[in-house]
Amino acid sequence: MTWSFPGMIALILAGSVLLAGCMAQTGPGPAGTTGPTTASPVTGTTSLSPQLGELVAFVEEAAAHARTNGRASSIASFNDPNGSWTRKELYIFAYDMNGTALALPFQPESVGTNRYGIVDANGVHFVQDAIAAARNGSGFFRYHYPNPARGYAVEEKTSYVIGLGDWFVGAGVYTPGGEGTANVSTRSSPGLVAYVEKAAAFARANGRDRAIAAFNDPNGSFVQDDLYVFAYDMNGTVLALPFQPELIGENRSDAADIQGTKYIQAAIAAARNGSGFYELYYPNPADFYAVEPKRCYVVGMGDWFLGSGYYTARLAANATNLSTREGLATFVEQAAAHARTVGKERALADFNDRAGPFASGEVYVYALDYNGVALALPFQPEKVGTSFIDSVDSTGQYYTRVEIDLARRGGGFVYYDYPNPAHGMAVEPKMSYVRDVDGTYWIGAGTYLPVVNATARG
Repeated sequence: MTWSFPGMIALILAGSVLLAGCMAQTGPGPAGTTGPTTASPVTGTTSLSPQLGELVAFVEEAAAHARTNGRASSIASFNDPNGSWTRKELYIFAYDMNGTALALPFQPESVGTNRYGIVDANGVHFVQDAIAAARNGSGFFRYHYPNPARGYAVEEKTSYVIGLGDWFVGAGVYTPGGEGTANVSTRSSPGLVAYVEKAAAFARANGRDRAIAAFNDPNGSFVQDDLYVFAYDMNGTVLALPFQPELIGENRSDAADIQGTKYIQAAIAAARNGSGFYELYYPNPADFYAVEPKRCYVVGMGDWFLGSGYYTARLAANATNLSTREGLATFVEQAAAHARTVGKERALADFNDRAGPFASGEVYVYALDYNGVALALPFQPEKVGTSFIDSVDSTGQYYTRVEIDLARRGGGFVYYDYPNPAHGMAVEPKMSYVRDVDGTYWIGAGTYLPVVNATARG
C-alpha cells in the first residue's frame, strides 16, 4: 500500500479478506448468512487517513439521505451516474441483505440481479464480505474491482458500507499505486477481467447492436491474438463469435467441450450472478484451431452477456496425436476452419482425397449434410450421395442421427462400430468427433478404439 492506515489495521481491518483463487458460486445465500469477521462500526474518522475519512463521510451522508428520503427515492438517485452521488471515482452502491444489487450506477444491467456468489479476479466473495460488514452495523472490506475513472482497469479497492436494516449502502476508494491491471497481461485472471470489463463499458456506452457488430469484427480492436470477445443471449443464442460467424443466431445452450462440460450453461450461470469465471476446452484460432484448455470470464448485461478467455496451456504434443481426444478434436476443428476459408466445394474435394492432408492412416475427415447424405467419404467413394440417416451399427445405434444431433449442438464425440480402412474394412469400434461447418453440412473424423486403448496402455 502506498498510503498509511494509522492504527487502522488492528482497529477496523481485522476482517480484511485474503486473496485466493476460486470459482464463483451461484445463487443467493440465506438472509441469515454470516461472512468473515468484520470491524466494529466506525463512530469517527479521526484515526483514518484523509482518503478513508472522506470515504466514510460520503457513505454516512448517503445513509442519512436514505433515512430521510426513503429507500425507493434514494435508490433512484444513487443509480444516476451523473447525479450528486457520483464524485470522481467515488459512487454509492446499494444491495439488499441477500446480495441483490439495488444501485450500481455504472453497471445498470446488474441492478435487480443477485450477486451473492460473485467473486473478484482473485476469488474474493466481496458481496458476502459487504453483507457481513453491514450486518455488523458498518465496516470495511477489500477486493479488486473495475475502476470507471481509469478505463475500467481492475484495481485494488477498499469499500465501506453502512447497514440500513434489510439493505445497505456503500462506496469505495481505489488504492493509489496499488495492484492495478493497466500493465498486467491479459493472459491472467486480473488482466482478463479488465479486458472484458472494458468491452462491457463499450457496450453500455454504445448500445448492444453497435457493440455486437464491433465484437464480430475479426480485425477489430476487440481481437488480440488468441483473445477475442464473444456474446450470447441468456438463452444461449450466439450473438458474437468473430472466428465462427456461421454459428451466429444458433442456440448453443447444450454445447459441450471434449470433456463433456456444458460451457454455455456455465457461462449463463456466471452471467446471471453478475460476472464470473469458468473453464473449458476450445479451439484456439491463434494456434491453428488446436483444442486447448481455456479460462473464461463473462459479464452479465441484462438479457445478454459478453466475455472472453485466454488459453492456459499449449497442447502441441497431443494435437499431433490423432489417437487422443484433444488431437482428434483439433484435426476436425482445423478441417472446419479450412472449409470456412476455401468454401464448401473446394473443401469437399479436399476431404474426398485419400492422399490429401485430411486423411492420415485410418483417421480421415468425412462430411454429410443434415439429411444424412454423404458428401465426403475418401475410402468409400461409391457411397457419396447416399443417405446414412437410417444406418445402424452392431449395437443397433442410429449413429448418424446421433452425430447430426451433436453437430447441431456445437459438436461432440460419438462411439459406434464402423469399417476400418487400415484393416481391410473390418468393422471395429470407433470414436469420432463431429462439428458443424456452415449450417448446411457437418464433418467428423474418428479413431478406432484399439488404437485409443493402446495409447492408454502406453
